[in-house]
Amino acid sequence: MKKLIYILMIGFCFTLVSCATLSGNKSSNQRFNKKYEIITVEEKLNYLDTKILYPQFKNEPELNKRIENSIINNWKSFKSYSKSEWNDIAALNNRGASKLPPFEYLVTFEVSGNRNIISILINTYIFNGGAHGNTSLTALNYDTSASKFIDIREASGMSYNDISSTVRTKLYKKLIEDDKTGMPPKEKDSIREMINTGAFPQAGNFEIFTVDDSKIYVFFEPYSVAPYSYGIQKILVK
Repeated sequence: MKKLIYILMIGFCFTLVSCATLSGNKSSNQRFNKKYEIITVEEKLNYLDTKILYPQFKNEPELNKRIENSIINNWKSFKSYSKSEWNDIAALNNRGASKLPPFEYLVTFEVSGNRNIISILINTYIFNGGAHGNTSLTALNYDTSASKFIDIREASGMSYNDISSTVRTKLYKKLIEDDKTGMPPKEKDSIREMINTGAFPQAGNFEIFTVDDSKIYVFFEPYSVAPYSYGIQKILVK
C-alpha cells in the first residue's frame, strides 16, 4: 500500500490507509463496483488543524495521481499562507499564540459512478477567521474504459445549453417558486439573477458534477447560484 511521508518541524502529521469498496445498485445494468483505499492525513500545528481523507483506486494510477496532487498541493499552499496570516491576526488582536484557535483545513470525499465511470466529489472546508468557514467543491470524473477524464457533455450527451436550461428551471422552482417564507420580490429577483449567472451555459459553470449509476448530478458551491445560507445546491440533470 502506498503511504505518504511528511517531515515537519512543528507539530505532528500521520497518514493512515484503510480499504473500502463502493457497490452500486445490483439491479442496475450500470452497476458500479470499485475498490479503493482511503488515505487519511492528520496534522496539528499551533496555527492549523488538518484532517484530509481521499481515495486511491486499484489499477487506476492516472486517476490516483490527479486526486493526490490536487488535494495535497492545495493543502501545502494553504499551510504556507496560513502560518503568517494566523500570526498576523494574533498580533493584531493582541492575543497570546496559545489563545487564538488554529485555522482549519478539512477534506472529505464521496465516490459514485457506474460500470465505466468513477466519480469523486471532493469537499474542502477552510476556516481562517471570520464569521464562518468556506466550502469549495472539486469533481473528477474518469472513464476507465477510455482511460481519460470526461466533462459533463461527454457523460450526459447533452449540450451546455440543454444542461443550463434544465438546471435553471429546477433552481427557479427549488429556490424561488417553492419558497414558503414570503420572500420579498427584490430578493427573488436577486436570486434569479444569481441563478442566471451561475448556471449560464458555459463549461466553467458545470465542472462540478457526478455520475451515479444512470443519474447525473451537478453541484453549485455557496454563493454560486444563491446566498451562503442556502448552502450547496445539488441538481439532477439527467
